Amino acid sequence: MKVKKPRGIRHDRDCGRCKVRGVKCDLNRPRCQACLKAGEACNYPQRVVWVDDKKKPKSPKGTSPQIPNEETPNVEAYKSASINLYGFIDLLDAFCQQIQSRSRDIPEEGIQLISRTLSFARSRIQDANNKQSLQSHLVALTNLSQVIQSAHPIALFGIATFAMFEVCCGSFGNWHCHLQGARSLLDLHCHHKAHLDDLCGAISGLADVLAYLVWFDVTGALVRESPLIFEDWHRETLSAGFFDSVGCPADTFDLFVYLAKHRDSNGIRAIDLSARALAQILQLNVSDLTDRNLATTVYRGAAAIMAFSRAGMATGGDPSASTYHSNVVSSMVDRACHSITQIPSTSRFYVHLATPAYLVGMSASTARQCEIIRGYWRNCQSCEFPRYPDAEAQCERRWRICGVGFSVG
Repeated sequence: MKVKKPRGIRHDRDCGRCKVRGVKCDLNRPRCQACLKAGEACNYPQRVVWVDDKKKPKSPKGTSPQIPNEETPNVEAYKSASINLYGFIDLLDAFCQQIQSRSRDIPEEGIQLISRTLSFARSRIQDANNKQSLQSHLVALTNLSQVIQSAHPIALFGIATFAMFEVCCGSFGNWHCHLQGARSLLDLHCHHKAHLDDLCGAISGLADVLAYLVWFDVTGALVRESPLIFEDWHRETLSAGFFDSVGCPADTFDLFVYLAKHRDSNGIRAIDLSARALAQILQLNVSDLTDRNLATTVYRGAAAIMAFSRAGMATGGDPSASTYHSNVVSSMVDRACHSITQIPSTSRFYVHLATPAYLVGMSASTARQCEIIRGYWRNCQSCEFPRYPDAEAQCERRWRICGVGFSVG
């Protein structure tokens, strides 16, 4: 009998990213134009179609067919997901597919939660105000409440989804309620890092979900100037890949954590804060104009600005030292603002710069600096999925109090 040959790889019509966003895909491969412009991976699904045969070919003699091990989590699906709203939905989608095929340890209400949360996320990303979106929101929220009652850790996926939309669409910086709920649920299962590792090993994708939550915790704490919700060992879920995707260096994040832990500057010497700020400035690379390096400059600049500002408050009322710190801060705000203007709004790093842009804006002292931060918030509101609706207004309130921010005309 003649051996049938595979006809080749067949792609489903739309790429995975366009399908999630609900936009028309031009079907270009390996990357469609919409994803190329956004700097995202298309994630085309692939399968082999066998000519004139509905069944897959039999395994060759002498070898055993590979049977998926139900005990082994399928982590490959999560490695390619981008760190953003669409990447999070991809992560949720991959987890939903996995638990539907291997659901022995997941209660029925848990499976329904993931399915309905995914449905809500897809609907919400297309239109927040249509009937289907509002309905799916209510259904997912009701389902989440039921799963939280049972304290099953799978509820963390639902909590993280609502936290994600709260970050994008709610009052800027005020997304801590979801994070506090996640921490309370996590405390029922994990009291130290070893417990957390075991839980993440048992539930594929959970470490990725927690990475989003601890990132939101630190960024929100900086904006609100409030205590951190998660512990240092929770933050170990953040990987080099995560930092690389958002454009924030790991050592800059460490400084953000340090500043969040020491909000009032009590017990911190000005020289210590200045040294930490200087360490960030010395690592700036002004000759590298790639989007990644420009984003890094904004993050490092924001961290240095915050540290220098705190150092100025810790000088003990010395006028000359205070003036020196103010001048340094203003210079750093200029540099960070310049980098923001150099990054195209279509860059994958752009929407991740919200927290550093906010911190830079809080220290703006000229009309030009304020205008650049205004432009950033307006670009975020004009992008495919509008983000940070009241961030500009928060900055404007600060500028009015300080007497800056009037447009140059």
